[in-house]
Amino acid sequence: MKREPAQWKVELVKELSKEIEKSPVSALVSIKGIRNAQLQKIRADLKGRVKIRVVRKRLLLKALDKVKLENIKDFGSMAEGQIAVVTAEEAPTKLYRMFENTKQKAAARGGEIAEDDIIVPEMPTNFPPGPMISEFQKAGLQTAIEKGKIVIKKETLYVKKGEAIPKDKAKILEKLEILPVTVGLNMIGAYEAGLVFNKEAVSITEEQLLGDITRAFSQAKNLALETLFLVPEIVPQLIVKARLYAEQLALETGTVDESNVQLFILKAIREANALSQAVSGESPEEDQGSEETTQDSAASEESKQDDEDKASEGLSALFG
Repeated sequence: MKREPAQWKVELVKELSKEIEKSPVSALVSIKGIRNAQLQKIRADLKGRVKIRVVRKRLLLKALDKVKLENIKDFGSMAEGQIAVVTAEEAPTKLYRMFENTKQKAAARGGEIAEDDIIVPEMPTNFPPGPMISEFQKAGLQTAIEKGKIVIKKETLYVKKGEAIPKDKAKILEKLEILPVTVGLNMIGAYEAGLVFNKEAVSITEEQLLGDITRAFSQAKNLALETLFLVPEIVPQLIVKARLYAEQLALETGTVDESNVQLFILKAIREANALSQAVSGESPEEDQGSEETTQDSAASEESKQDDEDKASEGLSALFG
């Protein structure tokens, strides 16, 4: 004899299918790690903007079987773990940012993966001397008693990033009011107008999108320039390149006109300077060296004359 499903489940499937079919946007979110009080606060904060319904995967799939929307089965295939269905009028990207803003720090229960290195700093506690000293020391924390309270005397790396947080350490962290876990609604995917979006798609920000468009545009321009694929965006650069090539060709062939006469004047000046230096056999550096040598010689002669004068003065002193 086939067992009839509970009436509340039948009603839930019926209501959920209607909500998804009528809603412009539906989303799946993970509620793993969220405590009931936190979920109720999120519901209150988002009231009037979204509807959040916690549901089991099996019941969700049954509800989606009744929904007559394109690709809705693909939406259901993303459901995993502890989930809730969100229905709203907001675009999927706006829903994602909305959910990210609901996230808050919370105490660890044990078993969570550390998002970053968990550090217990040097700090005072509110605990008087007693059993807590042995608990802290057993957990690897150095303690002392100051002003009638237990204090942590040395900063300690408690749990490394990427490691699971043990339950005993989670209890110590909670007693020290250290909140290492971020909880909130984590979007798994969304559905809108026959399109299914995964988390990577809805998490793209406007800044990332603009950056990607800018890089793609720059790469496309460089490719068009290299292949001489003529599009309006590269015409100014092509004109500049063509002018430079034309000026170089004119210099090489001696073709002079009003537009390039200054180039030929500059070229003539450079060649005249080079010829002058070649004829004199001296470079500016050599001239400078020669000038320095002349100055050195003059200084040497002056020094020699001073020595001769001093010698004459010495002979005069001897012979009166």
